[in-house]
Amino acid sequence: MSQLTFLGSCREIGRSGFFIEHSDESFLVDYGVKFTEPPSFPDMIPTDELQAVALTHAHLDHSGGIPRILAKSEASLFCTPATRDLSLLLLRDMYKISRGPLPFTRKDITLVKRQCQATAYEETIPLGHHFETTLFNAGHIPGSAMVSVRVNGKRILFTGDFNATESQLNPGARKNLPKHDIVVTESTYARRINPKREEIEEGLIDSVIETLERGGTVLIPAFAVGRSQEIMCILEKKGLPQKYPIYLDGMARGVDEVLVKHPEYLQSPQAFQRAVKRVRVIHDNRDRTNAVKKGGVIISPAGMLKGGASYLYFKMVHDDPKNSIILVSYQIPGTPGAELLASRKVTVSGRLFEVKAEVRQHHLSSHSDSRGMLDMLLKIPGEPKFYCIHGESESCDALAERLEKRKRVAHVPEVNESVEI
Repeated sequence: MSQLTFLGSCREIGRSGFFIEHSDESFLVDYGVKFTEPPSFPDMIPTDELQAVALTHAHLDHSGGIPRILAKSEASLFCTPATRDLSLLLLRDMYKISRGPLPFTRKDITLVKRQCQATAYEETIPLGHHFETTLFNAGHIPGSAMVSVRVNGKRILFTGDFNATESQLNPGARKNLPKHDIVVTESTYARRINPKREEIEEGLIDSVIETLERGGTVLIPAFAVGRSQEIMCILEKKGLPQKYPIYLDGMARGVDEVLVKHPEYLQSPQAFQRAVKRVRVIHDNRDRTNAVKKGGVIISPAGMLKGGASYLYFKMVHDDPKNSIILVSYQIPGTPGAELLASRKVTVSGRLFEVKAEVRQHHLSSHSDSRGMLDMLLKIPGEPKFYCIHGESESCDALAERLEKRKRVAHVPEVNESVEI
C-alpha cells in the first residue's frame, strides 16, 4: 500500500510539504516555512528510508525547511539548477534576518548545494526500488517545476505554484502534460480572474511615464525573486526612454546574478541581459538618497512594503505628490501595502505616514487565475483525482467545487491528513 500525507499548505499558503510512503521507502516533495511568530514548519518526517526530496521552486513557503531534512538524511535533493541557486540565496537571507531560532544551522544550508542533483525539465529519474520522478516547467518563476512522481503503478502530479500564461520573464507552464492518476494542485487564485497581461503591462508603463514626465520618482516595491526581474523586462520591452534611470536594490541584485547564469529558464535571455545592463545597482544608503533626488524608477524589495529597502524609499518619496508608489503584487491584509491601498495612510514601527504621493496598483500575477487554472487542470489526461491545497480556505473549496461541477473527483485535505494512493 502507498500513502500520501499532506504535511502543510492545507487551507493556507505556507509550509508546503507532501510525504509519500511505499513499502520501506519514502519520498518528500517540498518542505517550506510559514512566517508566523515564530516561523512554523511542517511536522518532522522519518528520514531513515527517505529516497529523495524534490523541490518545486525556491520561494520559502516551499523551500524554507529543506535544510532541516537534508541535515538528517543523505537523500538527494532534486530540483532545477536555477531553483538550487535561488533557494540558497533565499535561505541564507532568511537565516540572517530570522528573529527566532530555526530548526537548522547556517552550515545545514550548504547541504542544499552539496546534496542537490540538478535536474532538467522532462528528465525521468529512478529512485530506490519503487519511485521515479520527472520535472515539468511550471511557469511560476525561473526554474520552477511541477513534480511528477510514479509509485506503485500510479502517477502523482504536484503542481507547486504554476502559471500557464507566459510573461516577459517566464515561459508559460507546460500544458500538454502526460496522464496522471492524482493531481495535488495549488488554489491560490481560484476565485480571481486576472486582466490580460498586455493590458497590465501597458497600464504599468503609462503610470511610470506619467510620473517621470512630471518630474517625480517612481517607487515599485517588488518581490526579489521573479517580480523585480519581470518589471525590469517590461520597462526594457516597452522602451522606457534612456534619459530615465532604473535603479535596483536589495536581494533582487543577487537574483539577477543567478538568472544570468541560467538563461535556459528565461523567456528571452537576450532581453533579460539588456534589462540587466540597463539598471543601476544600489549599494548603500548614499546611493538610495541620490537615486530619489535624481528621479527615475526604483525597483526594491519588499513587495508589500514590509521591511526591506522599499520601506526606506517609502519614507523618502511618500510626501511629494509628484512621486508615485506602484504596487505590482497582491497585498496581504494587514501589511503596509494593503493599508496604503485602502486608506493612503501607513503605520510602520508605530509611526503613521499620510501619503501624498500617487498610489497605484498593477497586479502582475505569477499564478494562473481561476480560468487558466481550471483550463490547464481539466486537460490533464486520465481523469485524475484532485487535491486542492495552497490557498485560502475559500479558494481551496472554490476550486474543488468547480472541478466537481465538471464531473471530476476533488477533495480539500487537512493538515497531516493521509490518503491511500
